[in-house]
Amino acid sequence: MENKPISKLTYEEASKELELILENLRNDEVSIDTLEKVVSRAAALSKFCQDKLRNTEQKVQGIIEKLGL
Repeated sequence: MENKPISKLTYEEASKELELILENLRNDEVSIDTLEKVVSRAAALSKFCQDKLRNTEQKVQGIIEKLGL
């Protein structure tokens, strides 16, 4: 799994890493010793993706409003 700072990730990178973490969790591929760290990373990635989507949606909505569409 990546250890790149979340703020340096693109949405696509964060989303892919989150999917990988979830797949590993579903398949019991995460040891109990790293579980807390992995789940914390997943939570941070999820928040990053949600924030990115929300901000993009607001910007697009603002552009649409300026165009009068």
